[in-house]
This record gives sequence, structure tokens and C-alpha cells, in this order.
Amino acid sequence: MTASHHGCDDHRRTLLSRRRALRHAAAPAVPVPHDLLEGGAASFLAEGRSRREFLQGGVGAFLALSAVGGLGPRTLLEQAAAAGAEAADAPILVTLYLDGGNDGLNTLIPVAGQDRSVYDARRRRIGIPAERALPLPGHAALGWHPQAVGLRTLFDSGQLAVLPAIDYPNPDFSHFHSSHFWRTGTLDEHAADGWLGRYLDVAGDVSNPLQGVAVQFGTDELLLSRRAPTCALVAPGDFRFWSPVVWDPDAMMRTFASLGGEPRTPALGRAVAVARQTVQVRSALAPLSAVKDENLPPTPVAYPDTDTGKGLRNLARMLGAGLGIRVATVRAAGGYDTHDDQPAQHGAQLADLGDSLVAWQADLAARGLDRRVVTMVWSEFGRRVDDNDSNGTDHGAGGLMLLVSPRVRAGLHADAWDLSRLDRTDGNIRVAIDFRDVYAGLLEQHLGTEAGRVLPGYRGTPTRLMAA
Repeated sequence: MTASHHGCDDHRRTLLSRRRALRHAAAPAVPVPHDLLEGGAASFLAEGRSRREFLQGGVGAFLALSAVGGLGPRTLLEQAAAAGAEAADAPILVTLYLDGGNDGLNTLIPVAGQDRSVYDARRRRIGIPAERALPLPGHAALGWHPQAVGLRTLFDSGQLAVLPAIDYPNPDFSHFHSSHFWRTGTLDEHAADGWLGRYLDVAGDVSNPLQGVAVQFGTDELLLSRRAPTCALVAPGDFRFWSPVVWDPDAMMRTFASLGGEPRTPALGRAVAVARQTVQVRSALAPLSAVKDENLPPTPVAYPDTDTGKGLRNLARMLGAGLGIRVATVRAAGGYDTHDDQPAQHGAQLADLGDSLVAWQADLAARGLDRRVVTMVWSEFGRRVDDNDSNGTDHGAGGLMLLVSPRVRAGLHADAWDLSRLDRTDGNIRVAIDFRDVYAGLLEQHLGTEAGRVLPGYRGTPTRLMAA
């Protein structure tokens, strides 16, 4: 058994790093594409290029249109609606993040055979009795956590693909590194854009800032792009600027607007340009902040009253409004970094996850969107097979991914968990699926984009994910 472990310094450092990154963003609600920071809108226009070249050159539509003096005849909401109408049947990918490293082994539990023997021997504190597990049709040696009723419902209805033992080769079990690799779609520590942002750079629409939405405060690394505009918001009418260190956004905007004088360095000049454009963008977005919940499509089903349920419900309403959303990210409630007292937390988290996903699928079906949307449930790694002295589990390899949609190849996509063949070096579950192969499968089979254009240096074999 591993040593007692209270809390997780690595997870705290990773969260602090994300918060610091947000503090340096001029407008977290509208991420600034890299190309703007590299060149600057002012210098681009000063070179005598046209507005059309400015748009095509890689600056997001928000900043481009604002920087040259106005939005034109249509509001941004109308632009988004027009983009949605033009791509009424376009596929949509939604990611749901289980922050901290979900314990796949206690989500999908061995209930018989050699794996059960190993499980009983190594999980004497937090092991779940086989008779309590919910059955998994077609797999007598496996069962769902007894509180994962919603996941069982989705699996039994043919809407859930289960990918166990998923990770990257030679994982290092760091929250910071692993979440960065998963978000960027590459094992390059220095990658600066997210794989979904890269997808939008390749296949997105520079005139629609709602094509990529993070349903949260602040940006999501998954959506960081070089050219494509994206946004971050919590609720459908939540079009505003926000900073984790500023209590008065209006005062922040007034301060930005008051900036004057000539910057002394090019870098400072670009920073001031972004600040000024932030003011212009916010002014342009003012009409959108008046969009009220009652003006959006109603919610036809009841969701759990949790952050997970609310996030998915709000996203469903935005999808139903036809705003041209192509990719979106949501963060599940709670933390899955269960070093301590795991039994007291994990079951409730899985119940919320399953119930929220069942409501989400019913909502999408009622809106006629269920066959357009694939939802990818992911976490940065799994947990160790051994439990620890704090009634929890520590960071391990081989996590569990779920794909939800009536279009996916439902069922189990790899052996779970092959506990008789643990890694001889550290006793971890052996990696059976490289997450980049799943990304490649989603890109090519669902989003219709060549994986090599989005995943740097990808040379793998895309996982066969879609049934139709």
C-alpha cells in the first residue's frame, strides 16, 4: 500500500498556474488569438492592408471589426446566428472534464475472475463489493459503481462508448504535464495552443466568435488558438468581461479606456493595443449582455442542480439557439483528485455525472441535436491500483474515457483492466489506448478534418469510434 497522502501539492500548483495565466489575460471572456499578440492590430493596419486582409490574416472577428471602427450592419449575435444557419447540420464536439484524475477502476469495477482477485488484494480499504456493482451487459466480469446509475442507463441504451486504460506513453502522473498534454493534443511541453483551438484554426469560421465556447469563468487551454475567435461564458446571457483579480469590471474597462501616450517599447505597445481593443470589444458586446434566459429556447428536461448539470443545461440552450457552436468545453462539479476519503466523495460525483449526462442526452434529443453532438468525458490520468493509508488513491496510469452519443460505437473498446499484467516498474495499469488516437478518430470520423492538420507530428492509427 502507498503512504498516507493528505491533499495534493501538484494539483494545487496546477490550479495556481491556471489562475496566474488568467490574470495575464486582458479579456478572459474573449481569448486573444496568438497572431494578434505576435503582430498587433495597429501595426497590421498601418501597413496599408485592408479590413478583409485583416480578417483573413488571423485576428479574431471581435478584435478585427472593433479595431477598425465598428461592427457594421449586423450585431455579433446576428453573425453567430448566420454562421449557425449556414452550418445547420455541422457536427459538434463537447468535452466534459473530470478535474484531478478520475478513478476508473472504481468507476468500472472488476467483479469476477483474476482481475477481481487482484482488486480485492490491493483495494482492501476502498474496494467495492462485487455484489453491489451494477451489471454491465455482455461483460460478466465488470460492473458499474453502484451510484453510477446514469452511466449504466446510457450504456444499456447504446449511447456510451467506454475506453479504459487510456493515457499517453510513459505517463509522469503530474497534473500540470498531463492536463497540458491532453489539452494541447501533443506531448510537447511548450505547445501554446489547444487541440480544439487548432481544429478551429483549420476548419473554423473567423466571423463567428461563438464557434468555440468554454462554459466557465476564464479561458480553457483546449480552445487557445492562433487565429480563430472563441469565448468563455457561464450562462447564455453572460456576455461580459471578467477577471479573477478585479471586483469591478466596469472600473477595469474605464482604466483601460484611459490609457494614453506613446508606449516606449513594441511589447508595451502591443499590450496597450490589446487593452484598448478590449474596451472596444466590450462596447460591441453590450447588446449581447441584454440577452435574457427567457429569450432563449426553454429546457425540456430537468437537470441535477449541480455545476455539472447547470453547465450542460446552459450549453444545451446555447446550442438550441443556433449560434454556430462547433466545439465547447465544460468542467464537471467537484474534484476527482481523491487522495483522501475517496468513498465519501466518489460515489456522489459519479451519480451527478451520470444523471447530468442522461438529462443532457434527453435535452439534445428533444432539440433534434443528439446525432450532431458527441460528448467526450475525460480526465488527465487514472489512479493507482493500490489504495493508500488515507482511504484514497494516488496518481496512476490508464484512466477511463467516455464518449456519449447515439452515433458512437457503443460498448467497451479495450480490455478492462488486465490487472494480472500490471507495469513491472511501478505497478500501474498498462496503457492500452493512446488518447491522441481517440482525438484523431473524433477529428476524422466526427468532425471531418484530417488528424495530421490538428495534432502536431501525429503518426498513430485513429481509433474507430463512430457507428454511423
